[in-house]
Amino acid sequence: MRHIRTYEDFINTVEALGFMAFSDIIPGWTSLNQQTLMEQWHTGDPETDPWQWKDRVAQEKRLAFGCLLNGHKGFITKKWFPVFYKAYHPEESFEERWENGQIKQTVYKVYGLFSEGSSLSTDEIRRAMGVTKKQGAGAIDTALKLLQQEYYITVSGNRRKVNAQGEPYGWPSNTYERIEDWAGADWLSTELTREAARQRILETVLGQCQNPDIRKVTRVLGLA
Repeated sequence: MRHIRTYEDFINTVEALGFMAFSDIIPGWTSLNQQTLMEQWHTGDPETDPWQWKDRVAQEKRLAFGCLLNGHKGFITKKWFPVFYKAYHPEESFEERWENGQIKQTVYKVYGLFSEGSSLSTDEIRRAMGVTKKQGAGAIDTALKLLQQEYYITVSGNRRKVNAQGEPYGWPSNTYERIEDWAGADWLSTELTREAARQRILETVLGQCQNPDIRKVTRVLGLA
């Protein structure tokens, strides 16, 4: 198997495929995990470390990254992003869904933290919601995952905490932006219907899989 070894090679591979899972979510389907070597990970080198690539592509807007494959982490090219947006973003407005009881309160409050053009880190969101990593963070993380899954927000990069002296410390955490702020209109526009978008995704994944199981693919990607 040919392995992906550099950042540009990674981007070119995803561009050729259209989209790619971060880890192995469907048997026989390409993922970043299986296409790289174990010794490449967590070296801190932005050119060769796949752990660095996921945040770098989002920050540079080379690819979209997040829990975008029905809640599973993955990468999507600019060409394919409108297809996924159409397939997974609810047709009713966020406020309509809230009023109809389709959105939980935590999800509503987390999304309400985002204003036009804002970028919020996981740490900042937890702090604004009055929770800590050890207490209450689970519900916030679930809300962030759902908001990505339904294409309300997406990963925009990462950043570290800053102390009182303005010095960064600790591990970096993901930053998020509203989809419309991160992507812009040219990433979202398509003439496809919702059903046509879902069918295109399904057919593409099946075509890329070795010995595909259509029921499993449909279930994992939520395309039923």
